[in-house]
Amino acid sequence: MTLKIIPKTFGLAREELQLEEIKSKVADSAKGETILFPEFGAYTVEGSKMAFEELSRLSVNSGITLVTTLNLPSEDLPHAVPGRNYNTVFVFSRTGKVFSPQAKITPQSFEMKHQDEASPFINVHPYSHLNIMELSQDGMRYTAIFLVCSDLYVLQMFSYQRLTSDALICPANFGAGAEEAAENVIHYAVETGLFRQGYLCNSYQQERRGRTPLTKKVEREFHQNGRHRSFCENEMK
Repeated sequence: MTLKIIPKTFGLAREELQLEEIKSKVADSAKGETILFPEFGAYTVEGSKMAFEELSRLSVNSGITLVTTLNLPSEDLPHAVPGRNYNTVFVFSRTGKVFSPQAKITPQSFEMKHQDEASPFINVHPYSHLNIMELSQDGMRYTAIFLVCSDLYVLQMFSYQRLTSDALICPANFGAGAEEAAENVIHYAVETGLFRQGYLCNSYQQERRGRTPLTKKVEREFHQNGRHRSFCENEMK
């Protein structure tokens, strides 16, 4: 059996609108499912606190496990500096448990320093570890790596033996065009057996007349197709 995760995206918007879209996607889903959303289900501290409370209730009430990232510290994030805010992955289990397996290693400049007064205040810190986590679903156990968006870069920094896991899970906000490169990296990693399966969920921006969207929708699952390709570390660089 394989880990079952369904990527469902949301559009870049004010935090309350993103949360409403998340709720809508959950309402259209079946009890018992696990949904992967893009990173930053909320991006400010206050918005993240509100989203944490809402998603905690929503996961239990709907019977659906939810995955996204929030701008919050987490007591159970391995190797975290206490009280420090990261772009933290949160898994809101339908059983009521909430845990944090990973945080973003490579936050972008706009996430770490408030450079534009017209932009939301984020200011998260880089996380310094890559964790391989054990997940349980329907009585089965799986090993998984969570890589948040540009953290796919770190795949080239570790050996095949260090990375090999059942699943790669990537909540993302890649800029338009970069999502294609991310799809290629995850496809290669699964095809070569580095991971048995992969999941990518990228946020989108609504098209406006005369403007190119900053991000494009991706809701994709990657599975091995029976053809095994040899892994080459240089191809990951």
